[in-house]
Amino acid sequence: MEIILTIDLHAHFAPQELVEELTKRNIPPFVKKNSSGDRIFQMPHGILQFGDDFVNMDLRLEFMKKMGVDHQLLSFPGLFGVDSLNVTESLPLVQIFNDNVSKLQKKFPDKYSGLASLPMADIDLAVKEYRRARLELGLLGAILPNNYFLSEEHAQSISPIFKIAQEIGGHIFIHPGRRPDEVPKEYLPQKTLFADFMAERLALTVQHNVGHCAVTLLFSDFLTNYPDVSIHVANLGGTLPMVIERMDNVSFTRTPDAALPSTKVRSLYVDCSSLGPRSIELGAAIFGADKIVFGTDCPIFSTERSLDAVKHSNLTDNNKNLILSINATELLRKVR
Repeated sequence: MEIILTIDLHAHFAPQELVEELTKRNIPPFVKKNSSGDRIFQMPHGILQFGDDFVNMDLRLEFMKKMGVDHQLLSFPGLFGVDSLNVTESLPLVQIFNDNVSKLQKKFPDKYSGLASLPMADIDLAVKEYRRARLELGLLGAILPNNYFLSEEHAQSISPIFKIAQEIGGHIFIHPGRRPDEVPKEYLPQKTLFADFMAERLALTVQHNVGHCAVTLLFSDFLTNYPDVSIHVANLGGTLPMVIERMDNVSFTRTPDAALPSTKVRSLYVDCSSLGPRSIELGAAIFGADKIVFGTDCPIFSTERSLDAVKHSNLTDNNKNLILSINATELLRKVR
C-alpha cells in the first residue's frame, strides 16, 4: 500500500509551563512523582503515566518521523480535568496551553496545528477565549468535553461556542470529558482502577458516552444553525456503530414509516483513535470510509498500533488513504 500522507487529528500536548503550574496543586488535576520516581498525572477520575512524550515536542517530531506521521492536531484532553475547574482556576491554565500550542504551531506549521482549551465553567468567558484563540493566536478551533452532548439540553447550554465558531470559523473536536457539574468531590485512588475490572468498565463508560454524543449530534437539530463549523467526534462515535442496527429495528417496530436512524449517520466525521482493524471496518460500513479521520490519542495510546489498525484492516487502499489523510485535509480545508 502506498500511503499518500498521514494526518493525526487526535493527539495531545502538555506545555512545560502548564506542567509546572499543575505541580503546584494538591487536588486534582495535578502532576507529581510517585514513590518510584515516575511522573504521574492525577485526574479527577484516574491516574496516568505522564512522561516527557507529552511535553518535549522536539522528541515528538523525531517520533513522528519514525512512525511516518506527517502532521498532528494538538489538544489538551478534557478528561484531565483542567477545563472543568472553576473559572478562576481554569482560565489561566487553559490560556497557558493555548498560548504555548500557538507558539508551537507557528514554529512548526507543517507539523503541528492546535485546538484551544476553554474554561467551561463560564460559557461567556469560553466564547471570549475562543475568539482570542482563533483571531489572535491562530488556532484552528477548540476541543469540547463529550458530556455536554449527553442530552440536547446540555448541548444547548454551550450553543454560544458554536455560534462564535459559525461566525469566525473553526473546527470543533468533541473528546471524552466531563462537564464542570460532574467533577467529583474526591478523586479515585490508583488502587481503585484495578478493582473489579474498573479500567475496563471505565473504557466502556467512555465509549457509551461518546455514543450518546453521536446520538445528540446526528438525530437532533442542534447542528442545523452551524453549517460552516467543521466537527469531528472521537473514538469512532463510541458504541453507536455496534447498536445502530438495533436502533433501526426499534424504529421500524414503533414507527415503520419513519426514516431509519442508520440513514442519518453519514453526516458526522469520527476519528479512529484507540480502536482496532475490525472496529474501523465496522465504522467504515456505518459512517462511510469518507467520514473517518485518523487519530492516535498520542502519547496516551500507541501510534504504531493505531497505524497498524488502519493498514491491517480489510478496507481498500483508497479507503485507507481516505482515513489516513484525505478526509482530514478536506475537513480542515475551510478552517484555515
